[in-house]
Amino acid sequence: MADEVDNDEEKNEKPKASKKLLIIGLLAGLLVGGGGAAGFFIIQSGSAEAEPVGSVQKEVKPQLPDYQYARMEGLQLPLFYKGKVLSYAVMDVSLEVIGNDDKLQVVKNNVLVRDSLLRYFSVNPVGRDDNPNIVDYDKLSEKIKEFANAEARREIVKRVAINQSRSF
Repeated sequence: MADEVDNDEEKNEKPKASKKLLIIGLLAGLLVGGGGAAGFFIIQSGSAEAEPVGSVQKEVKPQLPDYQYARMEGLQLPLFYKGKVLSYAVMDVSLEVIGNDDKLQVVKNNVLVRDSLLRYFSVNPVGRDDNPNIVDYDKLSEKIKEFANAEARREIVKRVAINQSRSF
């Protein structure tokens, strides 16, 4: 009878041990499977952000403005000192604008800009302060730009270039 009791206890222990092994095996399988699935999704999300090897991006070049030049030829300005005319400066001037519409606006106002310049420089000297026989080109350029923009009623002249100058 004692032998029978020992056999019954062994039979009861075997199912308990196999249940424990089954639960441990299932948990280990879930951990390994879950870790593998997580790794798969992490790798997939990282490769989705990567750029394909064969793709080429187009370079966008900044478009340059359409510079136009309106000419003002034969501009004659008096060079005077203490109320006496020393000589006359004759020059060809180009006004830089952007676009054809602004160029047409400057050409249209060319006569009025010449008139404003002659009126201003018949009272104010165009010559340099240290030598009135030499034209102060910086001051002249600023005044031409100022008068041209005033006639157009907006800032359309970007730069003034004096192409040729001669005195007589």
